[in-house]
Amino acid sequence: MTSFDMLADDNFSPQKSDWVLHAARMRRGARSHGELTERRNDFLKAHGVDKPSSMGQGPATVHTCNSPITRQLDLPFHASRRSMEVALDAYPRYSARLLLHFGLLTPLLTRDDDPFYLFDNPARKDHIFGLPYLAAASLKGLSADAYQRAFPGEISWKQPEGEDSKAHDQVRAFRMADESAKRLFGIADDGGETVSESVAGRLHFSPIWFEKLQLLVMNPGNPEKAIGTLPIQFEAVSAGQRGVLELVYFNPYGVKDSDENTVRGDLARWLAAVAAWWPTLGLGAKRLAGYGAIRIEKVELQAVGWSGMGIGEDMPAMAQEVEAPPPYYQDYLDENGQPLTEEALQANLAEKLQVKDEEIQQLDQAWRKAQGKAVKKAKKALDKARNQRDDLERTSGAQHQKVIDYWEKHGQTQTTEAGSAPPTPALESRTETGEGSWMKMARWVAGEDQ
Repeated sequence: MTSFDMLADDNFSPQKSDWVLHAARMRRGARSHGELTERRNDFLKAHGVDKPSSMGQGPATVHTCNSPITRQLDLPFHASRRSMEVALDAYPRYSARLLLHFGLLTPLLTRDDDPFYLFDNPARKDHIFGLPYLAAASLKGLSADAYQRAFPGEISWKQPEGEDSKAHDQVRAFRMADESAKRLFGIADDGGETVSESVAGRLHFSPIWFEKLQLLVMNPGNPEKAIGTLPIQFEAVSAGQRGVLELVYFNPYGVKDSDENTVRGDLARWLAAVAAWWPTLGLGAKRLAGYGAIRIEKVELQAVGWSGMGIGEDMPAMAQEVEAPPPYYQDYLDENGQPLTEEALQANLAEKLQVKDEEIQQLDQAWRKAQGKAVKKAKKALDKARNQRDDLERTSGAQHQKVIDYWEKHGQTQTTEAGSAPPTPALESRTETGEGSWMKMARWVAGEDQ
């Protein structure tokens, strides 16, 4: 990628083959829009057109961004290349990983924010290795859009026209009404004065990496004269490449709605949504204009402790779940694995309350010293700490009793021999190929195609 030191050095001249650095270098010193336009045209003639005709026209040149170093190394940002054992190491039971393979049929647009570039619309690239990619945040937004189109419900999260302030409220209302959407994508705390629920989404996306770019020119025309008005140059991820999206569903096992049936239902709905809408709409920017069209090729499912993953093994219609312990179960056990006595509970509670009181005292001092906009933020942190202390004191006894009840029902029967470890959930995988593979996998996950 570009280097400020290189751009500032008058004696530095990039090699012609290093077209990315050459584009950044050519912008240096441009004093007017006319001069900048001339440099852009010169660059397109030299690097943008493959075997141009006498009029300078021809197909776009495809440039490989991947250097010999990145081709030889198994770089850590290529998350989709990790093995199942590495990717799902220590993940809770019923967590799952999806690898969605597709081919890119038309150029993909991904906007970058490089200020020292010849064109105003560069493709998004990694700042170290220069590889183009589609960001994880963009993928989450695209999949959320596909989910809303597939399962619209009664509340739309489309932004009301002319009412930007209500867009966040629309998203929150939709996800609160759809439990799967709430678990999949989460609900962010807007930081406002109103106390609102904040939930972390269970889906975790990785970027989709590519290796090749091309330069394109869009020339909007005057409909009356059929003459171009102002050419717009931009970079795009070139068509003909294959991409792999890695998606991980992190299941917080032991809490509400963390059983296998819930996980499978959530993943099935998400996968069916993207299988139906991504090939129709495409990925990236300006997809409704035909950019970013994809062809589905394959899907790999890797899961922790799922039933029915083995060949010839039937998946039960309704998995029988072993009652999970409360999430705070270990907090109320002594060193021998038995519930705390009442005396030990009170001593433990007093210690925790003392720590929380010290935290509240520090936050109170910070709030009193704060000025301007920091006052509101400091007051919110103080109120949150006070509420946590009250909850700790109020719920401690009830949680302790639930731990005792669970231990009496399950604890003694689930003990293992000294030094032995509890059984580890098995890692299993399943693969489907073809253009209908994503939807076929979605049906299997939902238990409809056994």
